[in-house]
Amino acid sequence: MVYVKEVRVCPVCNVKAVVSKKWVLNSYGKRYNYLIYQHDGFVHYSNEKASISRNFKKGEMVKHLTETISSENFKYGLFKTKDAKVALSNKFLSISMDSVRDSLYKLVETGMLETVRKGRIIYFLNTVYKERLSFVDDSINFELLDLDDDGMFKGHIFTSIIRNDKSWPLYYLPYKIFGDSDVYYDDLQIRASVAESNETLKTLILEDKPREKRLLLKLNRPLFPNESIKIRFDYYWQEPKHTFFFTAATFMKSFELKLMGNMPLKIQGTLTQPTTGEIKDLSGSIISSGSRKWKYVYLAKIRSVKEFSVIHFKWKSL
Repeated sequence: MVYVKEVRVCPVCNVKAVVSKKWVLNSYGKRYNYLIYQHDGFVHYSNEKASISRNFKKGEMVKHLTETISSENFKYGLFKTKDAKVALSNKFLSISMDSVRDSLYKLVETGMLETVRKGRIIYFLNTVYKERLSFVDDSINFELLDLDDDGMFKGHIFTSIIRNDKSWPLYYLPYKIFGDSDVYYDDLQIRASVAESNETLKTLILEDKPREKRLLLKLNRPLFPNESIKIRFDYYWQEPKHTFFFTAATFMKSFELKLMGNMPLKIQGTLTQPTTGEIKDLSGSIISSGSRKWKYVYLAKIRSVKEFSVIHFKWKSL
């Protein structure tokens, strides 16, 4: 028997193909379902269940599902499995409801989703709904460490005092990290922690582009209204262009940047105002000193930084 034709992704060639669903009875009288994929003159046959499993790698659906429900296009705060399946339809044309449901429950285990039962229907609650994730950066400090004495300043230490200025608790904090060289998330060796206690915090990777990482930091306890917490990130990412850019969507009371190494540097810095485009030269305010571990320590301090201001530093060896 033949079902109505539709378009799916061929599990052999990974391109769109016209699919015919068919079934026959085997010698034991048991129904056997199979699919016929036709595209570009090719015809491929596949067991229906096997074809579904080959459309994605292990863990790939959870990754795409995390990105989908955290995106601005996904407007649901409360949603059903079917809603998630429809949202994934562009990337997984032949995915089953069971596979989507299994992936959703994996995200429940991470705390990213919660389940809500209404009668016999189970809904999923997005605990990281974008409209509820904003916070205030009271202060930010960056330390760049020239660990290999090559001017690349591979070592990064980022600390920030976060304050919840909303009327609801925060469970997650969103971050974006950018770099000048192609690196995968695992190679960054990111460790997030509470600065005062050194308590490790879990990070969820939402997007892993070669030069951009979008993360969610999961707090071990909720950050209640008017509470503050000091967050620290340690990671490794070379700076081959010898430049540093930073901007934030919130007002900052203070911003500090330290470059620490064993070679003398010439450093230039600017602060660009978000509304007027006015550029302030920061080069003359950079303080040079030394320490027991590093021969050269360069410090730049900026006070009262408006939201969306652009901070830019560049350096070269003398």
